[in-house]
This record gives sequence, C-alpha cells and structure tokens, in this order.
Amino acid sequence: MRRMAKPKSGNEMKILKRLMADIWKYYGFQLILVAICIFVTAFSNTLISLFLAPLTDNVINPVINGKAFSDVKQSLFDICLLMALIYIIGITCSVLYTQIMAKISQDFLNKMRKRAFEKMEQLPIVYFDRKTHGDIMSIYTNDIDAIRQLVGQSIPSIIQSGGLLIVLIIIMFVRSIWLALVIFLGVLAMLFVTKKVGGKSSRFFVKQQKSIGKVEGYIEETMQGQKVVKVFCHEEESKYHFDEINEELRVNTTNANMFSNILGPIIGNIGNMLYVLVAIIGAVIFIFQVPNLTVVGITSISIGAVVAFLNIARQFTNHVNQLSMQVNSIVMGLAGASRVYGLIDETPEFDEGYVTLVNAKYDEAGTIVESEEGTGIWAWKHPHKADGTITYTKLAGDIRMYDVDFGYYPDKIVLHDVTLYAKPGQKVAFVGATGAGKTTITNLI
Repeated sequence: MRRMAKPKSGNEMKILKRLMADIWKYYGFQLILVAICIFVTAFSNTLISLFLAPLTDNVINPVINGKAFSDVKQSLFDICLLMALIYIIGITCSVLYTQIMAKISQDFLNKMRKRAFEKMEQLPIVYFDRKTHGDIMSIYTNDIDAIRQLVGQSIPSIIQSGGLLIVLIIIMFVRSIWLALVIFLGVLAMLFVTKKVGGKSSRFFVKQQKSIGKVEGYIEETMQGQKVVKVFCHEEESKYHFDEINEELRVNTTNANMFSNILGPIIGNIGNMLYVLVAIIGAVIFIFQVPNLTVVGITSISIGAVVAFLNIARQFTNHVNQLSMQVNSIVMGLAGASRVYGLIDETPEFDEGYVTLVNAKYDEAGTIVESEEGTGIWAWKHPHKADGTITYTKLAGDIRMYDVDFGYYPDKIVLHDVTLYAKPGQKVAFVGATGAGKTTITNLI
C-alpha cells in the first residue's frame, strides 16, 4: 500500500535540509555521538588493510625465504593483537550507533505521524474530497516507512561509506598515485553506470509508488461501495478498471526492479575488473622497479604494499557500490517526506463562527440560561457584538437553509440558491445524479 509523488525538480535538497533540521532539533546530541561512532567504525575497517603490508613483508616473506618462525613470532603476535583491538573498537562503535539510530528513527517517525494527524484534524472537508482514503492512509504507512529507510539506513550508510572513502583516498595517495589513478578511472565508470541505470530505476520506482497508490485507493473505494456495485451490476466494469491500473503497476514494478537488479552486478563486475587491473599494474611496477610516485615523494613498492593496495581497492569499490545502492532509497525517502510535509503544510480550516451550542436549563422565570451541567436541554448561545448581550435559543431540531450558496473555492461555486428544511423526526432523502451535490449538502448539514 504505497503512494508517493516525486518531489519537484530542484526541491529535493530543500526537503532533505528540512528533514535533517527536524531530526537535529530533536536529537542533536545523539546525532553527534552517531557520527563519531560511524567514523570510528569506518576508520577501524580501513586500518585493518594497512596491516597486510607489514604482515606480508615482516612475517610471510621472511618465513618463505628460510627465516625461522620463532624469529617472527613476536611480530605476528603484535600485529594480531593490534588488529583484534581495532576490530573490537569498530564492532563496539558499530553496535552502538545502529542501536541509537534505531531508536532515533522510530521516535522521529512517531513524532511525524502525530504532527500529520494533528494537522489532518484541522483540515477542511475539501481536502478529503480531493484525495481518496487509501491515498491519505499511505502517508501514514508507506511514506513514513520510506522516511524510516532514509533516516535509519541510507543516511548512516552514506556517512559511513563517505567517511571511509575519504580515508581510503588519502591512504591510496600515500601508497601509490599510479595505482590510485587506476582506481579513480574505474570509479568514474561506476558513477557513469549508476547515473544512467540508477536514474532510470529511480524514475520507475516513483511511478511504482504512484501506481500502488492508485490500486490501494481503488480497492478501498470499491470495498466501501460494494453494495452500489452489486445493485447496479457494475462488477465487470469494476474488474476492467482494476485490471487497467493493476497492469500499470505491473509494468512500473517490473521496470523498476529490472534496472535495480542489473545495477549491482554491473558495478560489482567493474570492481572485479578493477581489482585484476590493479594487481597487474602493481606487479609490473614491482617487477620492473618503476619509480612509485606518492604524495610524500618517489619510493619503491613492495609485494606487501601491492597486496595491501589490492585490499584497499576492494574496499573502495565495495563502498562506491554501496553508495550507488542507496539511490532508490533516497529518492523514495524524499518523495515520502515531500508528501508528509505536504500534509503538514496544508492550510487548516478555522471556525470563524461565534454562535455555539451549550448545555441549558430554565431559570425560575422560565427563561433559558446556560448550565454548567448536562441537563438534556441544548441551546444556541448567540453573543451580540453591538450591545454585548447574549441570547439563548433552544435547540428544537429544525434544519433550515435559505438561499445557500457554497463552493470549496471562492471562484468555483458548486451549489446555488439551496433552500431546504426538515422538522424533528422527519425523514428527508436526497435524490439526484452523481455529482449533483448530495454528499456535499449532507456534509454541510
């Protein structure tokens, strides 16, 4: 049950800024703690790859070349102990920030639902006439759930992968600029594919959400009007119309998942080819002793450095792939936030009337006056602005409308010169063609 509208072009950043501002307003301190934990986790994952070079050069190669294991045993122990420490710190921070984000996301969604519901209670009838009940329901379910995925999963993933990529870029330039340039060329290919394939996937995912909203709204309306469908033998027409919108949903869902499912394998295979390319170029640099250019100068490259760089390349491409996988969640999350904020920003309806219905009673003189307790007698309290007096008119149950005009918008009047009355206990039926205004008159009453 989903229904989302894509944010207008150029408006995505405004929605994201507003969303993040709302989250920061409620959970500023927790977000700082989450950011610290994310960066510590990312940094610890990166540091592990740096141990491959000393492990290869100081332990594995010496043993292969005939050195006694007892001579390298202490180095191996020190490296393993330090790696275990870093792993423990990374896992602890990872568990901490995921638990905090789970609480933040659920509490934030709770607040968003409350804000949306409070505003909905202030909206005029025209809002509910413009939208189907299923469409409104999807705001509280699927649009809110899309925000949950954006806040609880996509944004932390982007922060973690982004921070890790920055650290990896620095390490790569310190290790070898030549190999870093090879990786950057591969990343450019990944970004190009993500833009082309991911862009199409995102568009179809948004269309899918709209189609699901149509299906949900149609099913909800058909269920409510099932008696009318049966009385007028409208079953075949209902099935035909449902088949149309259901087919639209099938096409959009198929296209969305088709493009989404091929994006991951394409990016993964580019990463695999890049891994092989880095291994070949690194081996050539080592074998032919090509001067290794780094940000700290020209150095020689070792087998351990090439092995470590291969692991760095794998991490780098994996995190680029992970970022590309967040495109659809981000698009759907912003679309959901746009619809939720659209409800929250709706103009409320204010009661400008000054006549109120109150509990009443008769005083000793037989005059109707207001009562603080329930008496079973009701009266209209009518304050007179001219002289400040108040009069009470007993509620008799008569309904009277004389020459009433009505329109949801001032420039579009839908009812003209309506006059009707109904006495207490009298039954009145409204009969007319669809769109004549029967429901509108009933709602006005």
